[in-house]
Amino acid sequence: MALLWLLVVLTPVCCVLPTNGDGSPPIANLRLDQGTKRLTWDLSGNVSRIKCYVDGDYLGPAMNNRYCLLNVLPKCEPWNYTVLITVPGGKLFSAWVDYPTREGNPRAAAEHLRCRVHDLHFLTCSWTVGAEAPGDVQYEFYLEDLRTSQKWPCPHYTKEEPGTRVGCQFADLSELLAEEDEKRYFRFVVQGTSGGSRVPCSEIFQSLSEIEELVAPNLTTACNKSLAVLRWTMFSHFTRFFDYELKIHKNLSEEFWSLPNPGTFTVTVRAHGGLWSAPQRFVCDPEDKTPLYVWLIALATLLAVGAAILLCKKCSLLHKLFPPIPHMKDPIADNRVHEKMMAWQAGAPAPEDCPVAEVQLVKST
Repeated sequence: MALLWLLVVLTPVCCVLPTNGDGSPPIANLRLDQGTKRLTWDLSGNVSRIKCYVDGDYLGPAMNNRYCLLNVLPKCEPWNYTVLITVPGGKLFSAWVDYPTREGNPRAAAEHLRCRVHDLHFLTCSWTVGAEAPGDVQYEFYLEDLRTSQKWPCPHYTKEEPGTRVGCQFADLSELLAEEDEKRYFRFVVQGTSGGSRVPCSEIFQSLSEIEELVAPNLTTACNKSLAVLRWTMFSHFTRFFDYELKIHKNLSEEFWSLPNPGTFTVTVRAHGGLWSAPQRFVCDPEDKTPLYVWLIALATLLAVGAAILLCKKCSLLHKLFPPIPHMKDPIADNRVHEKMMAWQAGAPAPEDCPVAEVQLVKST
């Protein structure tokens, strides 16, 4: 099966089917124009259709059967450019060219080149030393805008013993790239140098939005016992549209859950493929969280105070409406001699009276 697949892939780029009576091919001088980024050729016969391929992937139809436009040209690893020509009668002819020409030992080039945008502003790239790199190999990194060809050298390298560079970091992409466009593609290049041999470069092509690790959104909420409204804010220099994922954890006794009447719950959110926000716990019915006995004590206190006030007001009002009746004198009962009383005759001395002597004081001169 693997052999059959290999034959099918290689057929359009290796097999020549001449169509003219003299056996001459319908095109000649297949070449790459670096200035215009065109794969072009010279027509030498009648053709019905021409298609272009890059490393086996379909690029598109030729413009006026004269050339194919290329988005980017590689600098390090050779790419295969193939044209598939259909001539009148339906027969096929193919031709190809490799670009650029391979130079040096490819196993001396930096390997496993990876880049990522993280923490909103940082670009970090890493690579490993080539398996067959010379002992004095050194690497340099730069970033290139494919649309403008502007280049940015690495400002800060990461090194391993004995000082070989194996990583690079840009600390603030927002200042580096003034124009924010998620469709902008960049070339990430690691060039190798050595005193004894030529070291090929390594490169990858990506947009910054493709390699961005999205930061966690800022999450806020407004809620009550009936409804919860969650809002979050997303930040990115290179991505404009997001798909969000929401995780909500809530203790339930039922076998279902709906957003209304949220109660108490914990939620995290992220943009698809990004980092999750820190779990946040929300209490949307705080009035139900006050212990019942507190409310009962408060209510009983209010009732007692109210009852006391009403009772005082009621007693004061009754005293004013019904004042107490004064004591009435009984002429009969008041003249009755009490058993503890004794009779008294006017002018008669009492038995317990003591004799009194009269003394006259004469003033001396």
